[in-house]
Amino acid sequence: MINYSEHAKDRMRERGFTEKDVEYCLNNFHTSYNDSKGKSVYRATTESGRKMRVVATHDNNLYFIITVADES
Repeated sequence: MINYSEHAKDRMRERGFTEKDVEYCLNNFHTSYNDSKGKSVYRATTESGRKMRVVATHDNNLYFIITVADES
């Protein structure tokens, strides 16, 4: 299950990313690491070829998306 912060929803709208893009990134990332605050960062190239970064927290199968960024 994936929940989104209002900030993440705003960034997705501004940057043209969909929930499908976020789900794809979480399932097909090429790089992941924890940032200095302990949040998980996932980097992927979407099916349409855009590079993106998703910052999230997660517990088992529950993800909370904090922000989504375009890395192109």
